[in-house]
Amino acid sequence: MSIAALPLFNARALDAMSRTGRRTDDLMECTFPVEGAVGEPLADVDARRVSHMRRIVVARLRYLGLVFLLDVAEQIVSELVTNAVKHGGGEVTLSMRVTRAAVRLMVRDSGSGQPQPIDPGPEAEGGRGLLIVHLLADERGGESGFDPKTRTAWCSLPLSQDCP
Repeated sequence: MSIAALPLFNARALDAMSRTGRRTDDLMECTFPVEGAVGEPLADVDARRVSHMRRIVVARLRYLGLVFLLDVAEQIVSELVTNAVKHGGGEVTLSMRVTRAAVRLMVRDSGSGQPQPIDPGPEAEGGRGLLIVHLLADERGGESGFDPKTRTAWCSLPLSQDCP
């Protein structure tokens, strides 16, 4: 796929990197400590950090001209970061890698164990985050998953005009 096929994409950032011999992708990473206890309701400071991570990703995507991904990426970041804060604890790292082919959102935490799918039932207030991420990625022709070796939940969204 050529960069010209992406009219909403700010190709200047990636083209400038390739002309200087640097990698032709964009990586952003943010790390923060979790203040609240695992399994407890989100502490106010942690809830604000989830909001900050959403805004950082939206600002970076807007800078790169990927405005067609703002809503879906914001929702995915919210679900992945909230899940890491609530169930992983310790330190959380959000990474976003943008290549000519895709946007990959990754959230790593320092907890133990592995996310387990649950059936939260129709009245439950939570328990659907990873399912929502999977459905949003699938709707855009992407994919999502969890790497137990690195404790990283991830989602990849393709950058093609074929996606809604």
